[in-house]
Amino acid sequence: MTRIAIVGPEDGEITMTGPIRLRILEDGSTTGHRLGLGEIVVAPHTPGPPQHRHAQHDEGFYVVRGTVRFTVGEESHDAPAGSLVMVPPGAPHTFANPGDEPAVILNTFTPDLYVQYFRDLRAFAEEAGRPARGDEITELMARYHTEPATTYASETPVTTDVRLDDDLVVRVEERGAGRPVLLLHGGAGPASVAVLAALLAARGARVLTPVIPGFDGTPAAGGVTDVPGLARTFRRLLGELGLGGVLVAGNSVGGWIVAQMGVDEQAARDAGETSRVDRLVLLDAVGITVDGHPITDLSAIPPDKLADHVFHSPDRFRTDPSLLPPERLAAMQGNAAALTGYAGDPYMHDPALRARLESVRLPVRVVWGESDGIADLSYGRAFAAAFAGENDEGAEFTVVREAGHQPQLEQPDRVADLVLGV
Repeated sequence: MTRIAIVGPEDGEITMTGPIRLRILEDGSTTGHRLGLGEIVVAPHTPGPPQHRHAQHDEGFYVVRGTVRFTVGEESHDAPAGSLVMVPPGAPHTFANPGDEPAVILNTFTPDLYVQYFRDLRAFAEEAGRPARGDEITELMARYHTEPATTYASETPVTTDVRLDDDLVVRVEERGAGRPVLLLHGGAGPASVAVLAALLAARGARVLTPVIPGFDGTPAAGGVTDVPGLARTFRRLLGELGLGGVLVAGNSVGGWIVAQMGVDEQAARDAGETSRVDRLVLLDAVGITVDGHPITDLSAIPPDKLADHVFHSPDRFRTDPSLLPPERLAAMQGNAAALTGYAGDPYMHDPALRARLESVRLPVRVVWGESDGIADLSYGRAFAAAFAGENDEGAEFTVVREAGHQPQLEQPDRVADLVLGV
């Protein structure tokens, strides 16, 4: 049984000192991690942290003494003693003390996720001999699904065309706030990962879903003709967006791109270059050769039979091409042509990729639908075993029941949890 906790006026855990002093009163150990509680003392005429927004916890501020100025986007609100300010996930905010006396705030975190952020700030200062600054703070925030922001997180995806070269533009759909996730679609196109993207965003991730150039009517990528080229393109995209510590996930050919990005990330780390990728998740990926377990050639399958190979429950997803609108049929044909250009010869694999995966020492999770009729479970297990993995034990391999080659469509919630490491 958990006993009650009584924290005296000189007790608690000091995690910040100076003009802003934070004392942790409850770190979640008494509340089953449902609630964290801190006391903030802000010196007179002291600004607070840069505006930021959380993705996975609510934050509350009860003003005990003085007047605290809360800024939300472009609006400011002065809250005298006795005021309560509640900040939901996705809302930008910061605070300051504009007055002539110290301000005291009771600070709540539900759940207690953010308590550890302040401990990380303290640990950084102790090790570096100075407080964290700028990008260092941003990196620490990102561990707890928090990012600098002056606007509300949008529930509606925002689409942007990012120009990498004169003849190379990548269309990116972005949603959510928190830890960055790059989510790559396969031959079925961006729509095949849209539901998963929404679920990841709802779970506190900032999800970037690029369109492989040439898919969905986007321009082909000048000079990019194969999967290694696509992997380099998406790594450049992360650099252009200033992102690091990115979880990269992908399905089918998208998973192949993820694997190659892992090879490139390891090479960059070994060369002392900037790290961009933190973790890999492959969803029924193709891209390697496994003796006795060939990849099914979908070009030889009648269109009305494709679902039988792709899904565990094919009748839920079966379509009759003759009933599709002309524009949708044209888009599907364009996607197929783009896929063939990148991965058609040799068909859906790189003969040298499997050997290169032995160099990848990143955390890797390989997720496989039990009924995949394109690349079977043995193929998936071989893919996982090919990675060195974080501890030279290969990748973690997880089977998703009642799912096929696109598990994110048949078991979306389960796959969303697996992608985020739940």
